[in-house]
Amino acid sequence: MNSDSIFHQCFSQQGLHKSQSDCSLEFKTLRRNDSFFKPKDKEKEKIRRHLPIGTGDYSVGCLDIMCDHSEKGSFFRLYYPIEKTDIYKRDKQWPLWLPRKQYGNGYAYFIRRSKSVLGKMFNWMGGDVYVPALWQHYPLPGKRYPVVIFSHGIGGNRTCNTTVCCELASQGYIVAAVEHRDGSASMTFQLKEDIKSTVNVSNSNSSQMHRTHSYTEEWMPFDFSPPRWDDYESRNKQVYTRAEECTRALNVLTDLDNGVTILNQLGGNFNLKLFKNLFDLSKVSLVGHSFGGSTTVCALSKDTRFKVGVMMDGWMHPLNEEMYKNITQPVLMINMETFQWQENVDQMQRLQQDPKVQRPMITIKGTCHQSVTDFQFLVKKQIGMFMDVRHTLSPKIAIDVSNKATLGFLRKHLGQTGDTYDSIIAGEHEHTVLGPIIARERPA
Repeated sequence: MNSDSIFHQCFSQQGLHKSQSDCSLEFKTLRRNDSFFKPKDKEKEKIRRHLPIGTGDYSVGCLDIMCDHSEKGSFFRLYYPIEKTDIYKRDKQWPLWLPRKQYGNGYAYFIRRSKSVLGKMFNWMGGDVYVPALWQHYPLPGKRYPVVIFSHGIGGNRTCNTTVCCELASQGYIVAAVEHRDGSASMTFQLKEDIKSTVNVSNSNSSQMHRTHSYTEEWMPFDFSPPRWDDYESRNKQVYTRAEECTRALNVLTDLDNGVTILNQLGGNFNLKLFKNLFDLSKVSLVGHSFGGSTTVCALSKDTRFKVGVMMDGWMHPLNEEMYKNITQPVLMINMETFQWQENVDQMQRLQQDPKVQRPMITIKGTCHQSVTDFQFLVKKQIGMFMDVRHTLSPKIAIDVSNKATLGFLRKHLGQTGDTYDSIIAGEHEHTVLGPIIARERPA
């Protein structure tokens, strides 16, 4: 398996070879007692299980947008500020974290386990977890909001970093979480057009040909065709595709800001014209996790509309010399304690060779590769550490430190007001150090 595997250690590493039934029993035991998502206030006991709520001045709305049904189109989840409301009282308007059961099956396929067993388990683990945002709520007018394009890692999708995206939206950003269709998502889909021809014969004996258009979903699981997880030619090609998908997402947001009519292929009655004049296109940033980190560098090097980047535990192998040469924007590198190896860090440090551009690197202590994803919130501590989706630091603290570092860096380099969390980025915070921690040998 590849270095980004979400649940790989549950089955193969460190001598752990548990059967699917054994793991299922452990999940049941631990999740039955899981109260992580449930508010302690007795008045809120019936609130749906949910991910952490954004801490900013805004509540959050979200919707899915698919423009152009083909793989050359754009597909993302949009998170955006709405008026502050009692989000707990409106939990019936929250969307599910797993939008469809196929995504649970996709995670099972990604770790090469039977979807009949593990797919049901993933859907059972996350199938009743909700996103604390109001589905297709109208955005808050009256000002322009800075823009973030978010790129997920290998085996992810548009919802696996929901906690990060919701926090940014609650702080006044509009966030487009791209679902990559280059083969690196655990599961995604596109719409295939079906055209049927019919002949209508009128009373005048004349006939007319009519064509009706309909669409069927084509589900696309993770692509295992590269011979190795670190096959350079394949991953380099993918990173260009992913960067182009980020650019296309920004193009869609630009059209929305200009009031251009956009057809959302997913349907629905939401009026996308409500987003006209809401995007501050002078303040656009890229944030990415793992493969999304190298995607961030690639997109920054190709599209100067992106003014700043944040890499969360970036995987640098897919990058080439041209990208290092052409990138000019500031970049923050947020690493986790247990993931990095020397070769990967060496490539990160190449970004720091230009003294005129700020590109700090920090490491959050007590964290693992999934400490910026939502997976750490799905299970309790014991099974989370067993599965390597969390480490010794509390998930709430881990993601809070990462979010504050991200917010501080964006605010500083986009010319915004607010706390820039300098102590975190300087490595002077109790949970951060400046520079890398080399935790392991190069993954096999």
